[in-house]
Amino acid sequence: MPASRPTKNQVAFAFACVYLIWGSTYGAIRIASLHLEPPLVGAMRSLLSAVLMGIICLVRGTSLRVSRQAAWQLALVGVLFMSVNNVLLIWAETKVATGYASLIIAMIPIMVALIETALPNGETLNLRGWLGTLLGAVGIFALVWPSLRAAIGDRAAGLTQRSGSLAGFAILMVAALAFAIASVLARRFHFQVDTFVATAWQIGAAGIVNLTLALAGGTLRTAHFTLVGLSAIAYLSIIGSVVGLTAFTYLLQHVAVTKVSTYAFVNPVIAVLLGIFIFHERLSPPEIAGSIIILIAVATVVLSRTKPVPADTTAQPAMGE
Repeated sequence: MPASRPTKNQVAFAFACVYLIWGSTYGAIRIASLHLEPPLVGAMRSLLSAVLMGIICLVRGTSLRVSRQAAWQLALVGVLFMSVNNVLLIWAETKVATGYASLIIAMIPIMVALIETALPNGETLNLRGWLGTLLGAVGIFALVWPSLRAAIGDRAAGLTQRSGSLAGFAILMVAALAFAIASVLARRFHFQVDTFVATAWQIGAAGIVNLTLALAGGTLRTAHFTLVGLSAIAYLSIIGSVVGLTAFTYLLQHVAVTKVSTYAFVNPVIAVLLGIFIFHERLSPPEIAGSIIILIAVATVVLSRTKPVPADTTAQPAMGE
């Protein structure tokens, strides 16, 4: 990363990487999940990303050694990011549309704000932040209402075929909560570790957990590897994690955090558009209304901070996508 003052083109290119790459990871996850089971997708992505991060550290001459305390803290955050969040997201995308999934995951900044407000010495929400949170709840209800109404109708008729979307919603909410908790922990642990070293430890720990899940579930033994599935995993590892993280870290070093945080409500738009054009996904009018409300709510909360938050480059929002 250049030490000199960044040019507008460099900043614009970094933003384009964060917006487009991270927005496209939802589609790559969908493709990978069509060919391999979620734990195996998570294991292969995490382990490949960890190896690449380790190589970057070696090339940069950066030691991968960390203290024992930092090791378990990084491992905990990494498992929440890339095991609980990422594997659940992959699983959820086998049940709901990619755009729908991205909109639920977009609620993470609101969850982080609520957790911070509840914790001692946390960053409290101002009035605009609370209004954004309330608006987000309205958006979530609007987004899930069509599925909820259909499920109620199916239950009354003795049917169960449309219960998958509600299950997907519940899985996504747990995934988003896990990422929010990990984000808060990462900030409070105050890691004094190089960004790429921290990322290698986080993703590596998650890779071990994901591989254990894959082996325990027998998914490795029954896996049917295809070029398309492996290509999707390679894209998630190389482009999504390594290139996307590098661009994000560059922005944190040169651009205000509030501007960088705009990824939270731009990525879902990219994911929805790609879902429409690639997977022919469609949102119902109530879901479209809920989507717009959620994006406005996230923007309101992200931009409502009354004091600057230190940039924590070890808590990468893209890792869970």
